[in-house]
Amino acid sequence: MKHLRIFAGLMAAMMIAMTAPAIAKDKVVIGEQSWTGAVAIQNIMKAVIEKYLDGEVSFLLVAEEAMYPALDKGDGSLDVVPDLWSQHTTAMLNEYVLPGSKESIRLNKIPYKGTEGIFVPGYVQDQYNIRKLADLAKSEVAKIFDTDGDGKGEYWAGAVGWEATNHSMVRAKSYGFDKLFTASTVEQPVFLAQLAAAYQRKEPIVFYYWSPEWIFASYDLRMLEEPTFDGWSSEDKKNDPMYKADGCYKFYQPGNNPDWLEKSSITCAQPPTDVYVARSKALDERAPKIGKFLEQITLTSDIVNEWIYAIDQEKKDPLEVAKKWIEEHKDTVEGQWLSGLSM
Repeated sequence: MKHLRIFAGLMAAMMIAMTAPAIAKDKVVIGEQSWTGAVAIQNIMKAVIEKYLDGEVSFLLVAEEAMYPALDKGDGSLDVVPDLWSQHTTAMLNEYVLPGSKESIRLNKIPYKGTEGIFVPGYVQDQYNIRKLADLAKSEVAKIFDTDGDGKGEYWAGAVGWEATNHSMVRAKSYGFDKLFTASTVEQPVFLAQLAAAYQRKEPIVFYYWSPEWIFASYDLRMLEEPTFDGWSSEDKKNDPMYKADGCYKFYQPGNNPDWLEKSSITCAQPPTDVYVARSKALDERAPKIGKFLEQITLTSDIVNEWIYAIDQEKKDPLEVAKKWIEEHKDTVEGQWLSGLSM
């Protein structure tokens, strides 16, 4: 009888264990950005969180301007933005990140550096001697880039919805080539197809782009020269160490100034940009281990470029690229990104 009671107790314990609800995983929602570098980073984070931190990661496609208010809400609808280019998000930093703001969005400790500018293929520069961005304000130069016969050149300013696209349009106005060129804002994949076709046929093309990106490993591309950056001059940059009242770089967000294009002026090169992983403060409180990982993740342009090349040129699945890289770089992942975390 004693053995029967023990057996019955064991069976009851097993039934309770089988019917008890599983411990819920920490759910993390990462915002999808349209460029490949961001896609690579979001998959790296997904792979690390699910492999080491028992989290469950999903991606959400949302307009970029809506991402930061969503992080600020802290309700779990969006937790992470993978590739925040800080010089294009000054207003957001002032509202949500910097001391004295809402401080509802946090960044990883060490950003990587990104560069941006207006480019032409090497064969264009060699044939036509176009070296400076100001050269585009010459009518004889604009005609070189007139592909549709309307008397104006065309340049790719960036995609619709990118803040970088607005910077490109301010550059065109400030250097005086806006009257001679039409700005194209087709989506990035469409532009990349146009670039590939132009490069194959050795046709003129001029466009905005940034690094890291795979195209610089595949094509001979040259940034058009601009005067050296000497300071930010818009009011929202007054607390920036590179602020200068009469500086060469004044840019206003369309959402903050209805006359943003008229009031903005860019007459110099853009300095390298600090690029961060941004996360909601609420995520740190809800899932502190995941929050600490996102604070400690450290990337470089070379690493991101490696992922971009594998995805775009070798046509590999982004998540498989991420998993393979993590296996091959455990010292970095476990020793640095996850340092101090029990797993």
